[in-house]
Amino acid sequence: MDATTRGTAELYAAGFEARALLRDQTPVCMRAIRGDDKERLRVAFGHLSTRSVYQRFFHLITDLTPDYLRELTELDFRGHVALVLSTGEESRERLIAVARFVRVSPGADRAEIAFAVADEYQNRGAATLLLHELVAVAKSLGIRKFVGQMLDNNLDMLRVLQNSKLPLRQRVDGNIRNVELSIDAAS
Repeated sequence: MDATTRGTAELYAAGFEARALLRDQTPVCMRAIRGDDKERLRVAFGHLSTRSVYQRFFHLITDLTPDYLRELTELDFRGHVALVLSTGEESRERLIAVARFVRVSPGADRAEIAFAVADEYQNRGAATLLLHELVAVAKSLGIRKFVGQMLDNNLDMLRVLQNSKLPLRQRVDGNIRNVELSIDAAS
C-alpha cells in the first residue's frame, strides 16, 4: 500500500461516522472515537458490571486514569483504531460500545482486537456491527488478521467471531482462549 492510499485510509477511519440499527431496531451512531470522548468513556466504563470489566481486562479495574483515557481516545488511526456506538445526540450522547484494534508491532499485518459493550446492550448486535466496520477499516490499512485473547467462558464474544463467517482459529490454554480471525476473506 502506498503512502497516499494509507493516508486516505487513516483519514477515513478517523472521520468515520454512520447511522445503524441494533438487532432490536434501536438506532445508534457508529463513529471513530475522538479525543473529546474521555468523559463519555469514563462514564460508560463506570456503568459496566464487574463481570463485563473482568471479561474485557481479565482483572478488575475500578476507574480509568487520565493517562489511560488519553491512550484510549487519542489515536493515530494507523496502528490503533477505535470505533464506538452511541445513543442520544450531542451533549446527551452516551457511549454504549467500543471496539478497537492495535497492531501487534508498527506496520504489522496483524492487530489485536478488543470489545466492550454496555451490559444492557449485550446480545443485541453491537459487537457484530463494530466488528464488521473494524474489518473494513483494517483491510484498508493492510491488516490481514485479527488476534486476541478472551476468557474461555466468554461465549457471547466467541459467538460474535464465529458468526462473522471469517476463518477463525482458536486455541485454549487454561482459562484463556487465543483467537485468530483471518479478515482476508471479508468482502
